[in-house]
Amino acid sequence: MDGVWGVDEVLFFVPDVQVAKRWYGELLGLEPYFDHEGYCAFRLANVTVGLHPSDEKNSSGIAGQVTYWRVSDIKKTIAHFESHGCSKFRGPTFGVDQVWVCQLKDPFENVWGLVQRPE
Repeated sequence: MDGVWGVDEVLFFVPDVQVAKRWYGELLGLEPYFDHEGYCAFRLANVTVGLHPSDEKNSSGIAGQVTYWRVSDIKKTIAHFESHGCSKFRGPTFGVDQVWVCQLKDPFENVWGLVQRPE
């Protein structure tokens, strides 16, 4: 589609940005590049991972759309997420398209999608 360049930001809604900031920082092994009580942002694989307070329009949790992050070793990445308190939500499954996918739920009830494509 003309004018669409790619994913710029994945926004997670959380009850408390400062509490979530510590957890996401440990999971990602990153410090935020922007840090405010009402919004915090990390840079992961050229995509902004933003944390925003949940409210009456956007609550924390599973909402339907899932962003999938491409990984080199899905089993190793799942183990890393689980060691930080995530739980499997869907998968891992090996699709008919020869792609491994898994969805993990973080402690704030948000879903992370992982995808491992054949080399």
